[in-house]
Amino acid sequence: MSEERAPGLGAQFGRTRAAFVGLFQAHLDLLKTELGEIIGQIKLISAQAGCALVLLMMTGTLLYVGGFLFEGEWLFGSIGWGLGHGVLFGLAMIVMLALAIVGASRRAALGSLLLAVLATIGLAWLCGSNVAYNAANNAAGQLAFPLNGTVAVALVAGAVLGAILFALMLGRVAGRGGFIGGLLVGAIVGLPLGFLIAAAPWTWPPAVGFAITFGLIAWPILDAVMALPGLDPAERFAKLYPRRSIDAANETRAWLEEQWQTRRSKLGGR
Repeated sequence: MSEERAPGLGAQFGRTRAAFVGLFQAHLDLLKTELGEIIGQIKLISAQAGCALVLLMMTGTLLYVGGFLFEGEWLFGSIGWGLGHGVLFGLAMIVMLALAIVGASRRAALGSLLLAVLATIGLAWLCGSNVAYNAANNAAGQLAFPLNGTVAVALVAGAVLGAILFALMLGRVAGRGGFIGGLLVGAIVGLPLGFLIAAAPWTWPPAVGFAITFGLIAWPILDAVMALPGLDPAERFAKLYPRRSIDAANETRAWLEEQWQTRRSKLGGR
């Protein structure tokens, strides 16, 4: 009976290598299987999160649009008020964000909001209580033609007050030229406002709706007036430029060039 020869070194190495390759391939196949399951779970989670995000955006849109329409119908008797307030609020936020992007301060944003709220409350009181109308009516009875009518007094008062307010605002932004231009612009804008506020009596719902509309228009205008004098877009966007890194790189390059020139001159002298 013949004895089996022991495998040589090469054969043993081959078997070891084959076993190692098989073990490595088994681990690789297991990793691929697990990665496939993980990727499948990630896809499922991403799809679920995407659906949730879409539903959240739709819900937010519904609340924004529906909330303003409901506010207009419930408080003021017409969805037109809600539509107007929603559009004006969106435009005001766009202007506020645009000013913030170019460097407007929080102080200007908060200050303009406070002034707009106070103006809204004051205008609602003037119109809703008919203080402005009563004052114009009483003044008209004491004046001669052509100011002996409530409408005429309302127009003149609106023009005068508008000219003063706009002159102050534009004068702050553009100096003397803005002050003079503000007188003209304010008078033109103040005429219809004076008519709306004091030419006829109001009831409370439309008075409040009108005051909110005015406040939403005034808010971004006041923010611009308060922010523009100190606005410096160049300084704001300079923060987006990696100046310190570039300066350090230039200093390092200059030092390397200096070292190279020094070494080169020494090598040339030998």
